[in-house]
Amino acid sequence: MSNILVSLLLCIIFYMISGGVSSCIEKERQALLDVKANLTDPGGYLDDWGSEGEKMDCCKWTRVTCDDTSGHVIRLGLTFYHLHDPYRGFTGNFSPSLQVLNQLRYLELSYFDFQSNPLPNFLGSLSNLQTLYISNANLSGPIPHQLANLSNLLDLDLSNNSLSGSIPFSLGYMTSLTYLILAQNQLGGVVPNSFGNSSSIVHLDLSQNLLNESLPSFAGCSSLISLFVANNFFSGSMPDFTGCTSLRELDLSGNILSGNIPNSVLQLSNLIYLKVSHNSLRGSIPNFIGCHSLSFLDLSSNQFHGNVSNSLGQVSHLNTLDLSSNSLEGVISEAHFVTITQLDYLDLSLNSLASDLNFTERVPFQLSTIKLQSCKLGPGFPMWIKTQRQVTYLDISNAGILDSVPDWLWNQLPIGLKFLNLSSNQIKGKLPYMGELYLHGSPGLDLSNNHFEGEVSLLPLTLTALNLSGNKFSGNLSFVCQLAMFLTFLDLSNNSFSGELPACWMNFQEKLVVLNLSNNNLSGVIPSSLGSLDKLEALYLRANTLVGEVPESLSNCKSLRFVDLGGNNLSGIIPEWIGEELSELYVLDLESNRFSGRLPSHLCWLYNLQVLDLSNNGLFGNIPKCFDNFTAMARKNFRYDMSKHSYSSYDGSYSTREPSRRGCLYTGPCQEDAYFSDNAWIRWKGTERSFGRSILHLLKSIDLSRNNLSGNIPDEITSLYELISLNLSFNRLHGEVPKDIGRLKYLESFDLSRNEFSGHIPWTLSELNFLSYLDLSFNNLSGRIPTGSQLQGFDYTSYAGNPQLCGPPLTPRCGSSPVAEKKKATEEDEDDSWKSYNTGMGAGFAVGFLGICGALTGNCHCRDILFVSLSYIKDWIYVTVVVYFSKLERKFRR
Repeated sequence: MSNILVSLLLCIIFYMISGGVSSCIEKERQALLDVKANLTDPGGYLDDWGSEGEKMDCCKWTRVTCDDTSGHVIRLGLTFYHLHDPYRGFTGNFSPSLQVLNQLRYLELSYFDFQSNPLPNFLGSLSNLQTLYISNANLSGPIPHQLANLSNLLDLDLSNNSLSGSIPFSLGYMTSLTYLILAQNQLGGVVPNSFGNSSSIVHLDLSQNLLNESLPSFAGCSSLISLFVANNFFSGSMPDFTGCTSLRELDLSGNILSGNIPNSVLQLSNLIYLKVSHNSLRGSIPNFIGCHSLSFLDLSSNQFHGNVSNSLGQVSHLNTLDLSSNSLEGVISEAHFVTITQLDYLDLSLNSLASDLNFTERVPFQLSTIKLQSCKLGPGFPMWIKTQRQVTYLDISNAGILDSVPDWLWNQLPIGLKFLNLSSNQIKGKLPYMGELYLHGSPGLDLSNNHFEGEVSLLPLTLTALNLSGNKFSGNLSFVCQLAMFLTFLDLSNNSFSGELPACWMNFQEKLVVLNLSNNNLSGVIPSSLGSLDKLEALYLRANTLVGEVPESLSNCKSLRFVDLGGNNLSGIIPEWIGEELSELYVLDLESNRFSGRLPSHLCWLYNLQVLDLSNNGLFGNIPKCFDNFTAMARKNFRYDMSKHSYSSYDGSYSTREPSRRGCLYTGPCQEDAYFSDNAWIRWKGTERSFGRSILHLLKSIDLSRNNLSGNIPDEITSLYELISLNLSFNRLHGEVPKDIGRLKYLESFDLSRNEFSGHIPWTLSELNFLSYLDLSFNNLSGRIPTGSQLQGFDYTSYAGNPQLCGPPLTPRCGSSPVAEKKKATEEDEDDSWKSYNTGMGAGFAVGFLGICGALTGNCHCRDILFVSLSYIKDWIYVTVVVYFSKLERKFRR
């Protein structure tokens, strides 16, 4: 026995000295080298994989782990993530030699660039795998059914790829699978019922796919802890969760679910996180007392109605409460918050709620986020906010406040405030000196659409977003240059600012996304330093008194999508570089300036252009034929909504808890993104109107009116099939209206007035079923106004000033006076054919007559046939002539 102990001790000592098994198994080493040989490794992350003496031991290679006892490779992590370029890691194909590593328990290929390569089928042969991570790997195609062969698999993550097809039913029958993450793919179809009956799954994430129909019942999932199926197309009622006693996190948001929240959810005593926002759920806010542990509750953007029950205040662990964008009404009082001492995030925005919060005793909570947009808080400033000393985000916009801002708001709360929104009230007064406020982070400030006045003094130097639009501010813009450090959004429009534009824009560089200085009294030239704004997407300088040319430096702003310089005194030619360099433009508005010269054909390079307004300038020459290159005007929207611009409203920490990919909760820093939606002024149906995001991203419009343009309307314009508005009025255009104008089947507004057009009105115009505004007045058009469902419904003023035009609504009918008649294409074709026929008949008669005479003199049989034929010809000519003159008579009677 002692000998055995001694031998064992010696083995242990040897094992410890040698450091365990010193090298991996040879065939597995060769397999790994084969894997490396088929990969592209631009970062050299596998440089220590080799056959040289010092590189022989594959157990010491980067991203390789061997079993201490057997020497088999059990972990392989071929993943690399670069912050600025996630796909700068490994690429290539996976060698089938990977199958040799049949003892693998852990395999991670996340951020590997598979491009269009399918997931290797041989992965299904690695039967000992327990963990397989292939997220963010450019995977496409279906999920291989072979993965169901991995009977020992515990954790499978295929998220953030482009996988398509349906989810294999077999995945739900993998008895060992506990974590399944398929989020952010393009998977469609239904969720297999096997998931609802699984007794092993702990964490299931199917978010952001194309899954539809109803969700299966999860009543049998006693082990389920986290379920995320957000942002799909699930419809019907919420599923049954009876018996899901372990469920802690549930996210069903962003679907089409309807009905009430079922009782099975309200009795989940371990539920911590519930998010069902952006659905069609209805009814009153249910009683969540049964959810004893609930800390996160988001019911926003549904159809809940009625009062908010006081019982909500008894959910004592509540940290986050979001009831925004519903149809709730009634009064919110202290009774709703008596026992919610941990409440940190409150959003009651966009309801019909009124506030009666007048805490007489100790305030039960300290909120970091307060969002009460469109709640009734006024007319006085809500004093209870003074008690919230930890607030970092405060939105009390459109709250019916008719007061001035109390001094305590400026002097106390802002020390930690990251975002303040007081917009759309009737707050009056002047801004104090705020240079020493907002000491932490990069805050956002929105005071728009109030009655603030006076000059703007020093503002917080670290502002990320500033909106002072729609007030009565005056003075110059020198204060703007102090905000160059972090500013991403600046809107000073609709005020009374004066003086020249500051020339300090080079200091903003890669931050500013939206700049709106419209509707002020600004003068001088556009500074060339604006060309330093590399990230600028929207530039508004409309309705000022700016002069000079458009600086060429703006050609450097290649991210520009929206440019409005209308209503100024700008001059010179329209620069060619606009078409050459600003290829992202979808709105270009240069109307009501003093631009001259010809329309540059380079504008045709703007294939994203949806709105072009060059009206009321001094442009001359022809309309370029290349307008059919405006691809976005010829197709349905094929890109994302370009009218929406994302910017940082503030930087800071976000304390509200959100779910993680592993079913736990975390708190971390984030950047709060906000969105600005473009607004364009367009002459629409004879009146200048403002179009916001809800319509602007759908609008396709060309306005070249009030210039000195000449020549014809190029036929190529009729290829812009999605065009909704076309205004060429008040020019010197001539020729005929294009016969194919009816191809613009979505045209609603069409104005050719005050030009020199001649000829008939094309009959195809009567086929435009959406046409609701038409002005062809004061041209030289002639003939009959085509009959149709639309054209007779317009007022006579639409056709006035065309002396040779007749028919309703100008005249009751077109008489027999020498007025040129307009016919439809079929009638025109008939007349042309009759003319050709009559001409041919005369010539044919002469030739035929001579031939007949020759035949008569030489052949008796021919004479007999001829006289019989003449009888038939006589009858045919008689009938034809009668029909022809009957047609003419009917036409002149109209």
